[in-house]
Amino acid sequence: MGKTILYIWDSDYPWDVRVEKICRSLMSAGHEVHVASRNLQRNPTYEEDQGLHIHRIRTWKNDRLNYAFSFPAFFSPFWKRFFDSIITGYHIDLIIVRDLPMAIAGIWSGRRHGCPVIFDMAEDYVAMVRDIWRARKFQGFNLVVRNPYLAGMVEHYALPRFDHVLVVIDEAKKVAMRAGASSDKITIVGNTPQLADDKSVPEPLSQFQDHYLAVYTGGIQLGRGLQVVFEAIPLIVTKIPHFMFIIIGAGYAVEQLKQMAREQAVDRFICWVGWVNHEVLFQYIGTADIGIIPHYRSAHVDTTIPNKIFDYMACGLPVIASDAPPLQRVVEETGAGLVFKSGDSADLAQVVMRVYSSPENYGEKGGAAVRKKYNWSIDKKRLLDVVNGF
Repeated sequence: MGKTILYIWDSDYPWDVRVEKICRSLMSAGHEVHVASRNLQRNPTYEEDQGLHIHRIRTWKNDRLNYAFSFPAFFSPFWKRFFDSIITGYHIDLIIVRDLPMAIAGIWSGRRHGCPVIFDMAEDYVAMVRDIWRARKFQGFNLVVRNPYLAGMVEHYALPRFDHVLVVIDEAKKVAMRAGASSDKITIVGNTPQLADDKSVPEPLSQFQDHYLAVYTGGIQLGRGLQVVFEAIPLIVTKIPHFMFIIIGAGYAVEQLKQMAREQAVDRFICWVGWVNHEVLFQYIGTADIGIIPHYRSAHVDTTIPNKIFDYMACGLPVIASDAPPLQRVVEETGAGLVFKSGDSADLAQVVMRVYSSPENYGEKGGAAVRKKYNWSIDKKRLLDVVNGF
């Protein structure tokens, strides 16, 4: 008999690819799934999307009050009442909490109502907050609530108290164990793709079919290392004059990075696509010749893995990634591409040129690894095994 499951998500919904995959997978196994989310976009407080029940916290007319009162703080009385109303109103059997901000609130909700609670640790949140804190990208209320020292305290309180923990990669399992989670209560459920068949060329990229295309997908932030690619372009085009760097995504650093590209006189080798819906993302990736992951190494990057590595592999692209341990391990284990020293533009250029000249079929090896191991059907089974154990 299926369970009634509450998935707690601390941002607006839709949309997030991991939330979507987990919730739809649970639904396909016969469970009834409810998502509790924030509501800065002032969407309806309840709607049903193809069987998925979406609950959004109430809104306030004043934007500042709406931001403050709906802030995902574990001690918020607004979130407490919100969770309690869903749990009692829909007879929730199991709670899944995504990431650290709502971890304690989820644990306390489970205790009040006698529900087991699973933690979906999609990333090393403490390390991520520490990276952003150092870059001084938090302001106002965030400086207090999204404090890396407080986040570390929350992590060490919460992790031992969850009934089970989901992580995305082996390295993240070690982080969870250091915070007190028991190794026998941790399961890897990766950020792997559902295989897509549509590889038609999107109209915006049809003009580049005669180019050697390198693609990047994801957040446009300074820590993602896009500027390292910019610095490598003058070296790359000495051997690959028809090189073009396709950037797909959005983020706070778009204008700053565009200015960097202009100052380095490489902007003519870059195409800024912007954000695209996930439904067509594989079409864009499938037009490229190589997929690049230039992320700077940090405690956060070294303990998580981006979806894009598996998306590139699923589309048969050779992967060129920085030497963060999870990225390097997957690339070398599968033979899907090559790695370069994080932050080293000269090394990146050499690696791009090596892949360009190599007879090695990196893309075929990566695609085979996705079909055999790194795909959602395998991770879905692990997810369902955990949920069905309660």
